[in-house]
Amino acid sequence: MLLNIKNLTKRFGGLTAVSNVTFGIERGEIIGIFGPNGSGKTTTLSLIAGILKPTSGEIVWKGENINALTPFQVAQQGLVKTFQNPQLFPELTVAEHMRIACHLHVKRALGPRRLLTLLGKGATVELEKTLSKKIDQMLELCRLYRHRNDEAGALSYGGEKMLGVAMGMVCDPELLLLDEPASGLGHDEITNLDAVLRDLKTHGITLCIIDHKVGFLGRLADRSIALHHGAVIASGTTSEVLANDAVVTAYLGKKHA
Repeated sequence: MLLNIKNLTKRFGGLTAVSNVTFGIERGEIIGIFGPNGSGKTTTLSLIAGILKPTSGEIVWKGENINALTPFQVAQQGLVKTFQNPQLFPELTVAEHMRIACHLHVKRALGPRRLLTLLGKGATVELEKTLSKKIDQMLELCRLYRHRNDEAGALSYGGEKMLGVAMGMVCDPELLLLDEPASGLGHDEITNLDAVLRDLKTHGITLCIIDHKVGFLGRLADRSIALHHGAVIASGTTSEVLANDAVVTAYLGKKHA
């Protein structure tokens, strides 16, 4: 088991946002997590990524409890989260954003010597070639290579979200957590996103995706998990989950169940 979530719970004062959530992710899977607004989807991903700390329960990554790790340390372990709305610098180019996202690779390659790069020293010619090659590969994979010299502010909303995926990928994740990658996208952009994510799986990346677009997840996910009021109400193949009465009730009301 690559990731094992055990009785994960998060309370904010008297509000329980995530309640005893338990599930696992095997290497190479695409897992979909869906549910109505307020069901605990984003909170669950934020807990896994170390952005929030659980009230109780365990997050076990490759056999090790990572509850106490910071988000940076979690990312260093190969568990990387993207955000629904990437916070980009509009005046920087796509390639410059990718260079920023290479910090984990630089740290692994140089260790403490990476601090010298702030003074324009320390980075070897070989490392520069490696980073440039990695950036170009990820931009090709995410269909952004032709925009590599465009400013981020000139990208479409779909392009911005795809840049967020590319920046996550250049961090060398084993598991990529995607927070509503299809939200706000048109049909053609979703078709492109679907193709990119399938390519990522082909390249050995395990994916965990939350999204409101059930059809998009249904086509893509190997397994799905439905949340409601912070708790798991169904899990299994996506078709099984969507046929579950509790899931139909959560989305559409009792009369449709």
